[in-house]
Amino acid sequence: MISGIDYVGLGVGGLIVRDGRVLMLLRSEKCRNNRHMWTIPGGMVELQERLEDSVRREVLEETGLEVSSAKFLSLSDRTFDGQHWVSVLYLCEAAGIPENKEPDMHEKLEWHDIGRLPANITLPSWDAIESYKMIG
Repeated sequence: MISGIDYVGLGVGGLIVRDGRVLMLLRSEKCRNNRHMWTIPGGMVELQERLEDSVRREVLEETGLEVSSAKFLSLSDRTFDGQHWVSVLYLCEAAGIPENKEPDMHEKLEWHDIGRLPANITLPSWDAIESYKMIG
């Protein structure tokens, strides 16, 4: 059975904002969905993993950044690419310089001005950014 296809997948996303810019990764052809789209760091929750631990792990795995604070931001319940995912989104703080730690899964990592975001952003990432704008 496959997450998101045979049953609703559970994911997390970590929105990291610095100086009005959002940290995003461009998904590669090797990703199972949302190929060639910009996304915030995140991924699938592992069995018996706490949600906050999952977002901390995913941010570290993808960017090399250690999350010092993860605050619940919102939920995203979306279908795309024939899949159904519920993502728990966090506003994360992390110091340091991010690196693309998964170059096979992400073509590049960039900071994007929150007022001038690319059009090809994953739906869960849009949900996180819109939630952030409502509280910011």
